Amino acid sequence: MAKVNATTTYYTSHAIARLVRVSPSTVLSWIDKGLLPAHRTPGGHRRVEASTLVRFLRDNHMPVPRELLNVSTLLVVDDDVVFLRSIERLLKAHASDLVVETADSAVDGLLKVGTVRPDAVLLDAYMPGMNGVEVCRRLNGSAETRHILVLAVTGQPSEEIKEQFREAGAAQCFTKPVDVAALLAALGWTSSASTTA
Repeated sequence: MAKVNATTTYYTSHAIARLVRVSPSTVLSWIDKGLLPAHRTPGGHRRVEASTLVRFLRDNHMPVPRELLNVSTLLVVDDDVVFLRSIERLLKAHASDLVVETADSAVDGLLKVGTVRPDAVLLDAYMPGMNGVEVCRRLNGSAETRHILVLAVTGQPSEEIKEQFREAGAAQCFTKPVDVAALLAALGWTSSASTTA
């Protein structure tokens, strides 16, 4: 891994191979085929930006190593105000340094993405007006927000809604009540929480 400046981290092909448990030649193959965009150093070495690597792994349904997840701000978007209060309270109790913002509608959520600039968004599947799948599509369809980790949540789970979220770019779909420990794990945080919201 090589830090280029205070805000951007680049990884070597060997570092990526260690992180995702493949051979360095596999990583170089991804780069050579244009599947994994990389920069060349003046010496000819390849470097991959952290956010590009995360996007590649998500797009190819590969697990994202916790070392690559740098979630400090989570935006929860759900029209159920009781759920919003509950999940915010539980997350703060088990991950006090995690900044949790909330929005009670899809439109408010999209506006807050622009102002709060969250690292991750937890989207309810079914909301009046615009549903969570459409919000997910918009976030993943914009170059400015594609880096955001999108997680989904629903009180009415079905294979259809999970597949819609997967196709829209969501990394994972949770069922209400949400297992807080599993949610924190998906965000790259560790917790002994065993409560649900």
